[in-house]
Formats: sequence, C-alpha cells, structure tokens
Amino acid sequence: MIKLGLFPLNLVLFPEALYPLHIFEERYKTLIQECYKSDMEFGINYVKNAGINQSGCTAMVKEILKTYPDGKMDIIIRGISRFRILKLIEGEKPYFTAEVETYADDDFDTDKLLIEEASRLFNKIIEGITSVKIDKINIHDIKVKYPSFLIAQKAGLSPEQKQALIEIRSENLRLESLILHFRKVQPLIKRAEFIAAIVKNDGYLNPNQI
Repeated sequence: MIKLGLFPLNLVLFPEALYPLHIFEERYKTLIQECYKSDMEFGINYVKNAGINQSGCTAMVKEILKTYPDGKMDIIIRGISRFRILKLIEGEKPYFTAEVETYADDDFDTDKLLIEEASRLFNKIIEGITSVKIDKINIHDIKVKYPSFLIAQKAGLSPEQKQALIEIRSENLRLESLILHFRKVQPLIKRAEFIAAIVKNDGYLNPNQI
C-alpha cells in the first residue's frame, strides 16, 4: 500500500503511454511541482459525473515543455502502473491524496497470435482512412510490455471502454476485447465521427516522435 497525490481527469491513461497536459489549477501546479522535484509518481483517475473511478494509472512527469509567468505549465507525462484506490484522503494536501495498491496482470504468457490479429485488424481499418495519414502498427516494432495498451491508444475507444480495459488483469483478454471492438467497428469506417475518433488519438503521443 502506498500514498499518492491524485489528479482526476476526463482521461484514461495507459501504462507506458505518453500524454501532454496543460496544468493551470493552483492545486495541480503544486502537485506537479512536488512530484517533478522529488521524482515521484502521482495518480490519474478517470472522472465523470458519477465521480472518480477507483482504478487508475500512476504517472510521472517526463518533461516540462514550458513554464508560464503565472506558474502554468505544459508537460508530458508517462503512464507507469495501474492502481486501485483503497482510501481517499481529503484536507491533507490542497489536492486529493489516497492510499492505493498497485496491480498487475494475473497471467504472464501473451498469445502472439492475438497481438498479430489485433494489429492486422487495426491496420485494415487504417487502410480505409484516406483523409489523413496514420501509421500502421508493425508488430516487430512493438517494444512495450503491454501491446494491448499501445494498440488501444489508436483504437477509437470511448473513455468507458478504455476504463474497462485498464481494469482487465489479462493481456490476452485485453487483446481479445480489442479484436472484438475492431470487428464491430470495421463496417463504420466510412462514418466521419469514427474516423475523427481515431485521427484525434485522444491526445496520446507517439513515443518515436518525442
């Protein structure tokens, strides 16, 4: 069990993913400055009207891109590991803190055929998008621990689908979920709103471009 500062957002962060943030609230300026100076992790939890989701992803500040005169910051964060809130603490800091436990997958043998199928289906969908160039996934270039989270960044998933994905404790089950998603949405590829969801990429960054 560890204690984390929390940064609730309308965002589901994946382990190993890079994401840009603009920090403008005073309490989160404080959180980011403390974590950056001490090389500490903080927690990102997806939040909506129903409240803060109990499962989230820890993050570290990879880089501060710009600091403004009023203390606002443009930063890049990196997802580290998944966690679940055990106890929410208010009043101890200007931001929320919580006692949390991290969790990993219950299985360790990833089925390479599932990675290949998920990548193949994604690439097939990308071939149908002609309005903008989107890089295909080459399975030989995948160097991350969890290929499912890498593929999911570009999959056009809703926030709720992403939240469900980080709560799954099996890489094979996550890949199967993505394969099912791709098979369902393939007929929708000509719909502008679905193409926009993939093109937008929800703000995730390509680590090769950083």
